Amino acid sequence: MEVDALAGGRIVSLSIGNIEMLTPASVHAENYGSTFWDAPQVNWNWPPRAALDSEPYSVGLDNGVLTLESKVDPSGLQFVKQFRTDPTRGCFEIQYRIKNSGTNTLNVGPWEVTRVPGGLSFFPYEEVPGLPATALQPVTRSEGICWYAFDATFLNPGCKLFSGAKEGWLAHVGPERCLFVKTFQDTSPADYAPEQGEVEIWGHDGGIYIELENHGPYRALEPSASLNYQVRWYLVRVPEHITIKAENPELVSFVRTLIRGN
Repeated sequence: MEVDALAGGRIVSLSIGNIEMLTPASVHAENYGSTFWDAPQVNWNWPPRAALDSEPYSVGLDNGVLTLESKVDPSGLQFVKQFRTDPTRGCFEIQYRIKNSGTNTLNVGPWEVTRVPGGLSFFPYEEVPGLPATALQPVTRSEGICWYAFDATFLNPGCKLFSGAKEGWLAHVGPERCLFVKTFQDTSPADYAPEQGEVEIWGHDGGIYIELENHGPYRALEPSASLNYQVRWYLVRVPEHITIKAENPELVSFVRTLIRGN
């Protein structure tokens, strides 16, 4: 894993050997790697808040923990990102903190956005009424798992999936059978940010990348208050005996075994 403190503290590389899992800046100059936003998007529309998404963060390193801290955005929000390895679980642990460094109460939720090449994405889903409509295709749902098998022909223009989720994980098989899994707090639908799901997948125009997005609980932050959102990242190769295809229960079992004890 590589993190760029000068580019919003975003994660710019995650690889096994020479196989890169994250979308690089050479594919899209602004939307690359993995970033972190405040939800809902209606609070800031587009582009993202520069102080939090793309401007330099300060850097600290203590006892194997890398700590990055943003400047205070004009909204009053400030982000802290902490990274460490967890040898016991065999993963990277990321702790995001949203701080209200302003003078007004702010309503926010944590939102991790990770850009990757298209592949096979899947997660345990929950039917939640009232979410924005899903336009992303082809999406199938079977035995409690939502599957998205990337097909660039459906991405002119780009479109998105919004979903409820269960179990607190989102998986993606990318190049060379590399499996990327994110685990996170399972959020109750009552705590979703307005107009957002717990898991979202965006397929960018032309299919040049997709976004794996996970949300945490939406909260009111009083001045000086903060909220934390912990995510763990796993990256392994899928064993050769497991067929990489939608609706394959062996893939689901492999992920659940990988993150057991998480």
